[in-house]
Amino acid sequence: MPQESPSPEVLDEPPALRPPFTFIRWDASGPVAHLTLNRPRQNILNMLMLREMAAAIQSLSGRDDVRLILLDSAPECAGYFSAGVEALGYKSNMVFQMMDAFHGVFNAMVEVAKPVLAVVDGIASAGGCELAAFCDLVVASEEARFLQPEIKLGVFPPLGAAVYPRVIGPKRAMELLLTGNALTAQQALEMGLVNRVVPRAELAQTVDKLVRHIASQSGPVVSFMKQAVLQGMWKPFEEALRKSQDIYLNQLFELEDSQEGLRALVEKRQPVWKNK
Repeated sequence: MPQESPSPEVLDEPPALRPPFTFIRWDASGPVAHLTLNRPRQNILNMLMLREMAAAIQSLSGRDDVRLILLDSAPECAGYFSAGVEALGYKSNMVFQMMDAFHGVFNAMVEVAKPVLAVVDGIASAGGCELAAFCDLVVASEEARFLQPEIKLGVFPPLGAAVYPRVIGPKRAMELLLTGNALTAQQALEMGLVNRVVPRAELAQTVDKLVRHIASQSGPVVSFMKQAVLQGMWKPFEEALRKSQDIYLNQLFELEDSQEGLRALVEKRQPVWKNK
C-alpha cells in the first residue's frame, strides 16, 4: 500500500543518490516515471548505478499520481538493454555488497507497488536479463536477445534461480539457466519471458499505446492490483531468495571453478574447469 510520505531512508539518501544521477536518467514529473539505463555502451550495472536505480524507485513512495514505471536504455547504449552486473574487481569481500545493491532494485520494485514496463531493444544478458524478467511487462524489438550465461563461468544467478521458475516455469527455467544459450525475442515470447515482440520501427508506438492505456487507469487500483498479484505469486519470494543467496555466498563462491570462471571473464579467455 502506498505510504503517506517518503520513508526516512529516502529522505536521508546522500546527495549522490538524488537527481541528477550519474548512471541513470530519471523523470518522475508525470503519471509515468521514466527510468533510463545510461552507462554507455553496454549498461553494465555497477554498485552506484544499482543504488541510483533503487533510490529513484523508492522516491515514488506516496506518489499516487504515478501509475507505472517505464524502464529502458539510453540511445547511447544502442544494441544493449544491459550486459549485466560489473565483474571487474569481483572479489569475495565485495560479492555481498554487489548482490545487496542488485537485490535492492528488485525489492524497491516490490515495495513501491507500481507496475514496471521494460522496453528491451538489444542484448539483455545476465543481470540485465534478470532485470527484464522481474518487470511486470516486457515489450521487445525483434532485435532483442535474452541470455543467462553464468553457468559457462562456473556460477549461477541467485536471483534468476528464484525468479525464472515463477515467471516461465521450472522446466523452461532449468533450460535457460543450464544451457546459458541466448534466446531470440520470438523465443522469449514463446517462453513467456516477454509480452510483445514488434519490429524496431513499431517499438516506440507500441510502448506509448500500452503506457497510455495503463496510465489512464486508477493509480491506487493499479497499485492494489499489483500487490494482490505479488501476494499470490511472490509470497515465498524473500525466503527463496535468501536461500539462493546463501548457497551462492557460502557454498558456490568457495568453489575453485567459480573463481576460475570469473578470472577467465576478466582475462577474456575460456575457463579451465577443475570440477571442484
